[in-house]
Amino acid sequence: MTEMLDHIREAVKVLPGVEERQEDGATVFLVEGEAFVRVDGAATVRGDDGWVALPDSDAAAIDDAVAHAWELAAPRGLLEAGGR
Repeated sequence: MTEMLDHIREAVKVLPGVEERQEDGATVFLVEGEAFVRVDGAATVRGDDGWVALPDSDAAAIDDAVAHAWELAAPRGLLEAGGR
């Protein structure tokens, strides 16, 4: 899971307003206080219909899922500022 967490940390570097926190034993990434990625036993992201698991090995799919989750959680001002 450390490799996945490292990859997620790299993916969120380009997204504005992201904060990393430890909550209940999980690493959580937030934008303006809204969680969009959670890593504990598995890595999950905010999706269109709730939280979904990240793919295990496809780096491009992970990056896209993280960026999409950020877009779902980010306030309009950050989205208008450019996002990804």
